[in-house]
Amino acid sequence: MLPKVTHIYRQCLVTAGVSLSMMEHCLVGGFSAILLPQLCQDKTMVINSNTETWIASIYGISLIPGALVTPFILNRYGRRKANLISCVIMIIGWLCTVIANDAEFILFARFIQGVALGISSLSGPILVGEYTTPRYRGGFLTMMTLSLSLGSMTVHTLGSVLTWRKTAMFCLGLTVFDAIIIMMSPETPVFLATRERYDECRKVFHWLRGLEEEEELEAMIKADIYRKESKTNKEIGLLKKIKTKSQYMLCISKKSEFYKPLIAMLHLDVINVWSGSMMMDIHGIYILHKLTRDDINVYNWLIGMDVVRLLAKGCGIFVHSKFKRRPMVIMFVGLNILVYLLTAAFSYAKDSNVFYYAPIAVALVYFLIITVGMGIQPLVNIIAGEIFPLEYKGVSSMIIVLFLAVNITVKMKTLPYLFSSIGLSGTYCLYSSLIVYALVVVITILPETKDETLQHIEETYWKKPDYREKLSDEVTSC
Repeated sequence: MLPKVTHIYRQCLVTAGVSLSMMEHCLVGGFSAILLPQLCQDKTMVINSNTETWIASIYGISLIPGALVTPFILNRYGRRKANLISCVIMIIGWLCTVIANDAEFILFARFIQGVALGISSLSGPILVGEYTTPRYRGGFLTMMTLSLSLGSMTVHTLGSVLTWRKTAMFCLGLTVFDAIIIMMSPETPVFLATRERYDECRKVFHWLRGLEEEEELEAMIKADIYRKESKTNKEIGLLKKIKTKSQYMLCISKKSEFYKPLIAMLHLDVINVWSGSMMMDIHGIYILHKLTRDDINVYNWLIGMDVVRLLAKGCGIFVHSKFKRRPMVIMFVGLNILVYLLTAAFSYAKDSNVFYYAPIAVALVYFLIITVGMGIQPLVNIIAGEIFPLEYKGVSSMIIVLFLAVNITVKMKTLPYLFSSIGLSGTYCLYSSLIVYALVVVITILPETKDETLQHIEETYWKKPDYREKLSDEVTSC
């Protein structure tokens, strides 16, 4: 039976706060594309090429401290409060940007924003996965990626008509609005169950989803009770606690239910970061100039790229609510690799004066954006919200965001050097090879998760079919 319309509206409300938090990722990332040209023209700002690259990439580094504290916040204070803390930190970051008078203070502001993004990167997919009904979870998680495109288009459009300071003021207001929505939202039923607040868990679950999904609710509560019964609650000292945590990490690292989804998500993150969307956001003007001559207006095509990305992610909501995850991963990542290779061949032919036709260059860029916007980015966010077992969700998500931060920083700092050393064609061939490797690993490990409850997905990773016996024995041993 389908959820009642009222419950769908409630799920839309709570996920809207998450989507706006995820929108900040592209507001922050895209902001550098309009900030840097204006700073270079501002004679009151002292800025060089090295400072420019740090302004563009420093938020990738500050994702790390944000990610490190997030598991503690998620497990101690809840998913909703983690998202709210992220919003408050982001408000401080945008406020610092608005009042900044030199490049160093802007760097400080973007470092703060990176901390906020590190928190929301972990809490966002978890919140949506735990708020929403399995049938529509894919659509709601895809809305997160749609909000990313909307953020990129918004900041690029505002930056073309407003100063960077006024654009930052708009972003500040949007973040305040996001904080209000989050404060209106309840905590997730899954977290309430882990805190043994079972009556409140049932109340929130029924408020969000109605009475039609009692089986998932009771399975979630029972699993938490079994987990609690198998653990001892003795008070221990700090050194003993550190030793116990170390032994626990060593123990779970050998479990397939921990390392299999983690390996799959690490390689999905490789695909996501190196598939081209982030590269086009920051270096889109340079890439369009390299692929074309002076017969097109690069800036108009860049705004058109944002529109195409937004439409593609809108279509992705329908696609991922209808089709299985694994076939979509194979299809869209395969198409992304193909476009990379075709673009590399086109760039090489143009540079060699063998062949050139401007519409083909633009079409290849847009098709690359479609493969990422409609397929890769939504799929990564959807799977991230579904794949991790509850017990390991915090630590697994932290590892993923740390890896993401390293990925972003490495890509943003090395890309200019790759362009100057091996050219656009060589860079695209290198990226396609990396994505081929990651796709092979993902296909080998990733299970099908569409329309499955979080509890059922979790149980597919246990080594033995008897879930209760496995849970009791292994938690006790750890």
